[in-house]
Amino acid sequence: MNELVTVEQASRAIAVLAIALPAAGLIAGGVIGASRRALARGALLGVLCGLAGPAIWLLWRMYNGVVGVYGLDSVRGLLVNLALFVAIGVVLGLGIGLLRRRLGGGSGKIASTIGE
Repeated sequence: MNELVTVEQASRAIAVLAIALPAAGLIAGGVIGASRRALARGALLGVLCGLAGPAIWLLWRMYNGVVGVYGLDSVRGLLVNLALFVAIGVVLGLGIGLLRRRLGGGSGKIASTIGE
């Protein structure tokens, strides 16, 4: 039985997104920022959103590295991936929370400016 999507196809798609999303975020953020008369702010927010592409690529590479060492059906591999992704999520959550408190006073000011 053939796979619907191979690992190579998924890797290629993720690599394309890792390259394309920052540029797309810059363009979209610039356009939205220009329409709100805040080009630099919009472009910066767009690039920050676009950095999700390279982040997903790095996470995919780490996941494949763990699966390559422990195997796809290994409980140890599952636990290593779980611990790794939870740790990354906690660090990112704490970092974003700290950034929001320092820049926005903890009032959600940054998030509210995105939807204006």
